[in-house]
Amino acid sequence: MRTLLLLFASGLWGMAMGQANCAGTSTGMIPINDLGTGTYLGMMGGLYPNGSNARPQAHLDAGLAFAQQVQPLDPLGTADPVNGKVVWLSIGFSNATQETQAFISMATALPNLDPHLVVVDGAQGGQTATILSTPNHPNYAPYWNTVANRLANAGVTDQQVQAIWLKDDNQAGATPIEEHSDSLLVQFKRIAHELHTRFPNAHLCYVASRIYAGYASTMLNPEPYAYRNGWTMKELIGDQIAGDPELQYAGPGANAPWLSWGVYLWADGTTPRSDGLTWICPDDFQDDGTHPSILGRDKVAQLLLDFFTTDSTTCSWFLSDCALSTGLQEEEAQGFTIAPNPATSSVTIQHGLSGTVNLVVCDALGAVALSTMGSGPTMTLSTDALAPGIYTVVLSGNGGTVKGRLLLAGE
Repeated sequence: MRTLLLLFASGLWGMAMGQANCAGTSTGMIPINDLGTGTYLGMMGGLYPNGSNARPQAHLDAGLAFAQQVQPLDPLGTADPVNGKVVWLSIGFSNATQETQAFISMATALPNLDPHLVVVDGAQGGQTATILSTPNHPNYAPYWNTVANRLANAGVTDQQVQAIWLKDDNQAGATPIEEHSDSLLVQFKRIAHELHTRFPNAHLCYVASRIYAGYASTMLNPEPYAYRNGWTMKELIGDQIAGDPELQYAGPGANAPWLSWGVYLWADGTTPRSDGLTWICPDDFQDDGTHPSILGRDKVAQLLLDFFTTDSTTCSWFLSDCALSTGLQEEEAQGFTIAPNPATSSVTIQHGLSGTVNLVVCDALGAVALSTMGSGPTMTLSTDALAPGIYTVVLSGNGGTVKGRLLLAGE
């Protein structure tokens, strides 16, 4: 009792009970997507090779080809355009299931969600990459059996799974960080094989990183382990792009789905990323400083929703009406810029279109928040009527359609 009183009096009671360390506001490390050709421990930044945040053209072309193959399937995997289903499945551990549940709530509220799409949460608390990739682990079969049961409960089968969102890690504990990262890479390649075998029609797999963990109050997965998780995912995708035989997505030796970033979630605490993303304590976290709070889950879910409703390899099967996204290049078209971004009151948009230009701004749920018309190579847009958040900006005119994302920050 004396010890408990001393802890309470000294202000350490919350920490003794696992309260988040809200003093850990920054590590000084640079998000991978902001590092460009800069390096961290000799590793070049950029989500993809050569310091770039855009998929290499050949890899993008492969993803687009697989996206065009997505179609409603019956329980045996045969095309059924009327009653068939397209299943989006999450795979991973506790953070992933919490974020997936928030994502499901947002996605199913979309008025233009494709009616054939079924979103299923296959992620489960405590289920590490070691478990998912190790057949003789005692929790291996229970994990994958639970995934099968959840698919069945949703009225779908493994043959109807066509897109996967993958997010996982291992507990850090006392494992040296290099050993942790090396073993995680090997295990993720095994997980890729599991996905290819268990879900033969899931050719598209979108990988995520961990969120910030500088507020962690346990050794579950503190910094810099969470930061390094993103580097391991970058290496995984980069290995496939480089032709790693362990990650073949096409041909007779195919043993893995096509891999791509499906949102990079790490930002350095309260230091805004180039797109404005931050992680705030205690708002975004539970008491352990590792798992997201309801607000934190919603933040991830909105980023996921923005990705799957706008990415060129997802929109065609995620939404029932993807006309605004058809034919778009990766992220923003060349010559199309939005500045400043993040913005607070107004933005200037440059584009390569001619004639009368229609401008539409959609919120994270796909609803039109603002629309206007103009002409000339530059348009100025007032954002005073818009709430802070992530928006999709679409312009149509002579020359086609261009699209970009706008982050509107609070004053």
